[in-house]
Amino acid sequence: MKLSTNIHQLSLLLVCFIINLDISLAQSSVCFCVTSGYCTSNPTVAPNDGSNQIDIRIVNAASTLPPMPNPGYIVPVSSGITPSISQYNSCQQGLSVCCLPSYQCGIRYPPVANGPSPAPDTNQAAFGAYPWQAVILLSADSSFVGSGVLIDNFHILTVAHKVSNYANNPQVLKVRLGEWDASSVIEPIQAQEYQVQRVFINPAYNSANLRNSIAILRLTNAVPLGLTPTITYACLPSAQISGQRCHVAGWGVSNFNTGSYQTIQREVDLPLVDQTTCQNQLRATRLGSTFQLDFNSFICAGGEFGKDACTGDGGSPLVCKIGNNWYVAGLVAWGIGCATQNVPGVYINVVSYINWIQQTTRTP
Repeated sequence: MKLSTNIHQLSLLLVCFIINLDISLAQSSVCFCVTSGYCTSNPTVAPNDGSNQIDIRIVNAASTLPPMPNPGYIVPVSSGITPSISQYNSCQQGLSVCCLPSYQCGIRYPPVANGPSPAPDTNQAAFGAYPWQAVILLSADSSFVGSGVLIDNFHILTVAHKVSNYANNPQVLKVRLGEWDASSVIEPIQAQEYQVQRVFINPAYNSANLRNSIAILRLTNAVPLGLTPTITYACLPSAQISGQRCHVAGWGVSNFNTGSYQTIQREVDLPLVDQTTCQNQLRATRLGSTFQLDFNSFICAGGEFGKDACTGDGGSPLVCKIGNNWYVAGLVAWGIGCATQNVPGVYINVVSYINWIQQTTRTP
């Protein structure tokens, strides 16, 4: 079933897996200081399947990128959950206490007071604008592996082609949440790191054409939800989302051929492209007239000049706003080049895997 933006009365099932809530969270809201007037959760701010022809949104080796600085905050395996910020009862002059509901998926909180501002005309994301975004790193030296999205307090959703090599050795991976400037450890709210306990790869994953390229990382410790506006989890859809513009953020290259990796998180808004149109547009590329897009595995977005997710962004969530909540429609997977007019990017079709996600997150 297709869900368009003019059918908001359709009741979406909020597939939000808040589990293991035996943690020290008495409060029902998260409170912090914001600029007066900004307390809102709605800021303005054979067939040919493409095998060996597509540009996979992946860094071929983690060592090809310089390590990200260690933020100095790791949740040890032996510890309980520690809040990253305290609750505010009063603020300095010119700022107001802002309290918003905890434990609600896909909520984007208002800008953090005195937080860094994105540089103009750079597509830099605002600090904390994508609080569900996860950075996947090597534990040993913080080398960049890929991106993902927090879907509950224990699990990261990502693409299989980023993490399949680590399925039998998950402890070499860690996940950083609340990251913004990858080159700095000085941010208003510190990022948090969690060790990976287990890597689940969809059993139907095909590494040649990236069909069913979806994976789940289970963290060793629970993420303390509702304690910081820079870390929360995204909603999962119960129906296909269509007919609107969505957003993707990451630290990938700015241009497929000549760009450099970004240190500050970038964002781009993209139109969803229906699958038949996408298939036809991709047939006009080197994929040729026999290319068939797997509608179960993939959705498309983009096709606008200068706007796309590029190499290194693999696993980043394509999020769409429905009401006041942000839903994960897709995960950055592959494309032909990057940011070319009438050539959409291709994303894993998350709604096709909801049953697998539910079953996997409940697996001991």
